[in-house]
Amino acid sequence: MTEKQLLELLASMSAEEKAAQISQIPLSMCAGGFAEPTGPMVEQQLTPEQVVLCGSLICDQMPDAEKFAGIVRDMTERHPHHIPPILMRDVIHGCRTVYPIPLALGCTFEESLAEEMGAISAEEAVACGYHATFAPMVDVVRDPRWGRVMESPGESPALCGQMGAAMVRGLRKGGVAACAKHFAGYGLCGSGLDYAPGDVSRTEMYNTYLPPFKEALDEGCEMVMPAFMMVDRIPCICNPWLLKEVLRNQWHSDAMAISDYDDIRQLMYHGIAGDKREAARLALSAGADMDMMSFAYLRHVPELLEDGSISMEQLDEACLRVLRLKNKLGLFENPVWCVDNARQEETCTRQAHRSSALEAALRSCVLMKNDGVLPLKPGMKVALEGSHADSRNLLGSWSLDGLAQEVQTLRESFAADGRITLTDTEEADVILFAAGEEQEESGEGTSKANPVFPEEQLQQLRQLQATGKPVVLILFCGRPLILTDVLPCTNALMNAWFPGTMGADALRMLLMGDRNPSGHLSMTFPRSVGQIPIHHDQLTTSRLYNGGAPYSLRYLDEDLSPLFPFGFGLSYTSFALSGAKVQQPLSEEEPAVVTVDVSNTGSLPGETVVQLYARWKDIPVVQPKKRLAAWARVALEAGETKTVTLKIFKKRLDLYDQQGNARALQGKCRLTLGFDSTTAAEVLCLDC
Repeated sequence: MTEKQLLELLASMSAEEKAAQISQIPLSMCAGGFAEPTGPMVEQQLTPEQVVLCGSLICDQMPDAEKFAGIVRDMTERHPHHIPPILMRDVIHGCRTVYPIPLALGCTFEESLAEEMGAISAEEAVACGYHATFAPMVDVVRDPRWGRVMESPGESPALCGQMGAAMVRGLRKGGVAACAKHFAGYGLCGSGLDYAPGDVSRTEMYNTYLPPFKEALDEGCEMVMPAFMMVDRIPCICNPWLLKEVLRNQWHSDAMAISDYDDIRQLMYHGIAGDKREAARLALSAGADMDMMSFAYLRHVPELLEDGSISMEQLDEACLRVLRLKNKLGLFENPVWCVDNARQEETCTRQAHRSSALEAALRSCVLMKNDGVLPLKPGMKVALEGSHADSRNLLGSWSLDGLAQEVQTLRESFAADGRITLTDTEEADVILFAAGEEQEESGEGTSKANPVFPEEQLQQLRQLQATGKPVVLILFCGRPLILTDVLPCTNALMNAWFPGTMGADALRMLLMGDRNPSGHLSMTFPRSVGQIPIHHDQLTTSRLYNGGAPYSLRYLDEDLSPLFPFGFGLSYTSFALSGAKVQQPLSEEEPAVVTVDVSNTGSLPGETVVQLYARWKDIPVVQPKKRLAAWARVALEAGETKTVTLKIFKKRLDLYDQQGNARALQGKCRLTLGFDSTTAAEVLCLDC
């Protein structure tokens, strides 16, 4: 449709039709047809005629292309204006083919993998009949007590922005609409407790939590989802500053703003809305375009319009964004994207998709300790112990369409390999201990006051250590765990995170040395709970650490440094940097260009991630100690040296005031290059 035709369609719709168009309901409500009210309709006191008018369905059932197509066709035909519904689903880190969790994918520092995941996820989503997904999550995360850190690329605004934008590119390539969430600052929930209130200044919002959303939107992200969070003590779902001033006026974005699940109704729990009617008024007036699953818009918008509590202009603005999104996706011409379950099955089980997920898993696992026991040698006798040795639950949270029966266990993968002999601990040369969190222990609503390695498993680990044989811990987790008591019990530690459908094969290949580990941590691992939140880009303070002297920055009972810093990752080989140079200065139009020589100084081929951190010198504003500004993944043969080019864009160095304006900064910027956030193998000064 043309814009003129969309406006004509909008003008022809009744208030009830518009209110329904900006409402999302569960697909299961339509599964029984529209001849008479079904159980869910009766529960919500809705008629089939009202349900047919709804603008979006959230897919709360396992995918069935033919069934979904029938529902979409039926709703479209029954709608007075033949407006199709848009089907949305949580396709977070893969569809049927599940990739490593996003926090693990962030450890690749490779945007092309995020883009490829988005494209393949979209291809499978289209085959299932989905039109849009609630991804990527680009929340900057600093608190591992919060279970939803697993959905984010990590603690760096730059990394979150780049990986999020890359996933948007991939989803758009596959024709699926993306939704950047949670807008904004959701990771600041107090004490890492999901849904708990947090507090943040606008200056911090502009400098840390908003930039990844801007990058995703600049890449063409079609939707944003306001957070279960508040800014200036106003919940994001009804926050005019966030949804109007920032999103519309400053960023000039026309992305559709869709609420999180039942978030509008929950304004009643905040105490700022006396009933659902008032909640609907607050949210729509603030700029929330679509109501997910609270039924507040569907029930109350027409009466709010009738008594003047909202204007037709406000309703039309929201409804038009929904119609524009459908038009962009081509739903008016082709509302049904797949009508064939056989095609769905073929698409979702393609070997090329599994190969891509395997590559992502290979690059996301992080080798965190190795005293030389790895890689394993052919002919070894190996004991495979632990809760995850025979588990198929390697997908991680938010893998709704992934199937555990399609996941190989570690034991199955090693048994099929044949180069080592699996045996018991008494006869083994090496013990592999596969343990950690269960996949249900991370994700939404899974906060932990003590994100530690499970005590029962720690006791098992100590018993294995007591055998005197080398012990390799294969760690499964959806968040950084406190491993202070674990490390002394291991000879090597491979962090698998939750590696997805192809995780077992990836781990076998890495442990056997078929591939060299190359992941680098996307989030800091603390020494103790008391250090949380701890991250590489903490703000400076007036009281610097002074060797433990009184009245300086210190703990009486703990070191200040992390157990493992952001960007950390070991390899079976070694690397060195030299000869760093600034080849091109920074300008408003062009990035600064830095080159550095990277050498593989070991005896095996491998990959690493060169990281560049920046900090302004002598400027009148408090800033982080260092910020990730650029990075590059490089593959090198043994003894090989390559010159790597890193580009530093102005947005990576900008500091913003509380109005969102970039400060006019001039002078010198200190650049450090290394293989994690604590090393400074090369130091440069950039004149700005």
